[in-house]
Amino acid sequence: MCAPNKHGKTGREGMSFLPALFFSATVFFFFSIIISCAVFPVAGADDEKLSIILIDGDEVYVRSGNYYTFLQDYQIYVKGANSEGNRVWIELRRDDIFLEDAIVGEGDTFAYSNNSTEILNLTVDTIYGGANGVLVKFSPVYQYLNPKLPMPQTPATSPASSSDNNSSIPTVFENQAEGFDLPLFLLGLGSVLLVTGFFAGRYRKK
Repeated sequence: MCAPNKHGKTGREGMSFLPALFFSATVFFFFSIIISCAVFPVAGADDEKLSIILIDGDEVYVRSGNYYTFLQDYQIYVKGANSEGNRVWIELRRDDIFLEDAIVGEGDTFAYSNNSTEILNLTVDTIYGGANGVLVKFSPVYQYLNPKLPMPQTPATSPASSSDNNSSIPTVFENQAEGFDLPLFLLGLGSVLLVTGFFAGRYRKK
């Protein structure tokens, strides 16, 4: 009776590891397909609801008879105030084209949307009366990117309102969309390694 060949046994163990490697690669392939189908459509649906913030809660001051120019050339005008000085008439324009107007008082919110996408949201914080008219403080102020317009390159403030504005416009836009799901990826990678180790040990015993 011949003794077992140790070299032959080692060779068979090496050859038996190949099916385990092939099986783990197959499992990883199908797992990637499942993750792609389950995660990416949901992320694509969420992208439609997410928006890029251009102005995030800043303060804007505008005097009656003047205007303030936001990014993407939106302009908010303070057309006038009532005799008591507690309500003002504001108007929103873009490229000298009328968009929307409203009569608001302290605590009121003026919002403008385009095709169900909110672009501007202004809250009238304080109305300061004076001999030369009123000064309106809008706070907080939110502006969101209009995807149908060109991406703004630099903050734009009109000369007529630059002296009244003490707010800062962020030059780096914030994108709220979340990206890669690292915990899910690590969980999948750990599952693949676990299956690979299990079948590799099983083939080695054989």
